[in-house]
Amino acid sequence: MTPLQSQLWQLLKLPTWRCAHPERLPHAPAPPLEMAEVLLVTGQGKLLPPLLRTDLILALSLHETQLQVMDEATWLAAGMPSAKAMLGLNLTGDTAAFGWHDCLPLTPAKKRELWSRLCSLCFAH
Repeated sequence: MTPLQSQLWQLLKLPTWRCAHPERLPHAPAPPLEMAEVLLVTGQGKLLPPLLRTDLILALSLHETQLQVMDEATWLAAGMPSAKAMLGLNLTGDTAAFGWHDCLPLTPAKKRELWSRLCSLCFAH
């Protein structure tokens, strides 16, 4: 426990004990989430086609947690989190924060544009 946590336990007169094991305690704060490599925001009421999600994960060699998908309302409520590559589909609000945005369904030309933009956003080091 940190000194502040120890003081809080003493103030609340809770029983104290020492733990020498490195595992997390059940009520310990969760570690902060890693920032997603790719954040895809969908317009309100729109769902990302499962095949598109799978294709993005495979094409970019991402782990499941590196591609985050959220709807526009959730994204706005969360304070507009960002990622290395910001994509938007069927957005109703401002699109300035996004590296690429368009509407579903994606035509072959839109898919090529998306892939080109993803390459420049994810692999430009």
